[in-house]
Amino acid sequence: MALFDILTGSPPAQGVNSARATLDSVQQHLHRLFNARRGSLVHLPDYGLPDLGAIYENLPYSVVDLAQQVQHLIESFEPRLSAVQVRQLGTVGDDRRIRLEISARLDRLGEVGFQTVFESAGLAQVRGRTGGGRHA
Repeated sequence: MALFDILTGSPPAQGVNSARATLDSVQQHLHRLFNARRGSLVHLPDYGLPDLGAIYENLPYSVVDLAQQVQHLIESFEPRLSAVQVRQLGTVGDDRRIRLEISARLDRLGEVGFQTVFESAGLAQVRGRTGGGRHA
């Protein structure tokens, strides 16, 4: 169980529900991590992403940099995930959304993945999937 889950009073889960609860907890943490801005937490100055304005100004060349930053954040702040890989899915049309696919290993679940969409306003949406490609 993650510290955040303990602090928010989330009940401990058992068995299959426990694996699902862990996946949901990781997904929620990634959502908070990607929507936080670096420097917003005094006690964790490297938590979160920098302002995404520069990323959007330099599209499409800056997507690789964003993918690297996302991978570094996960490796630094989400210890339940290992063997993290982030690849760009690119932007679609003129909507200026950046899509990244995150794959990693999660204890008890094996291979998991998350698709993250960054909006031009800087907000991130995170959807999860299990190794079979099913979305959480």
